[in-house]
Amino acid sequence: MTENEIKARVADAEATERRVRAFARFEGETQKLDAYWKLANPRDSGEFIKVRIRDEGGKATVTYKRKETRGDLEVNDEREFAVSDRPAFESLIADLGFEPYIEKRKDTRLFSVETDSGFAVSIELSLVERLGWFLELEILTDDPDEQTIARAEAALRETLARSGVGDDALERRFYTEMLSELGADTTDLRQLPKK
Repeated sequence: MTENEIKARVADAEATERRVRAFARFEGETQKLDAYWKLANPRDSGEFIKVRIRDEGGKATVTYKRKETRGDLEVNDEREFAVSDRPAFESLIADLGFEPYIEKRKDTRLFSVETDSGFAVSIELSLVERLGWFLELEILTDDPDEQTIARAEAALRETLARSGVGDDALERRFYTEMLSELGADTTDLRQLPKK
């Protein structure tokens, strides 16, 4: 599955939520607790292989992405699977050489909308601990060609505008980059609270 995504900083979360609720369906609220693990990639000097373990609703999910940015748009080849025994999985990846390096906490309000161009857009209005409010818009596609990616980006930008958020608020950096820049505590992330 390919994830086409943009995210933007939100100055007024209440006003943005009112705008989103006017055209999108409210899907619920959730809290996401993410622990990121990294392994030095022997093929790319200075690069890391990264995995995310997410606790959400009492379930642990592992995500691995091959990330690509195209301007403001992220186009990610995403692989995801559930883990029934998180401590066992963490022991496995630690034995393989992965190390925990950063955590992220998001309180999220979920919405969805079908665009005029036929894309289903997932909308997340999230308070990211230590970073503030963000609006994340995502369209999932199967093996998209360049034309499909361009159409998806146009639909995402149209949805962003309908939300009352301008292109000047788009954020190109990954959350992990922003948290690292703040000097986020990267101690033993295996102690994240379980839900």
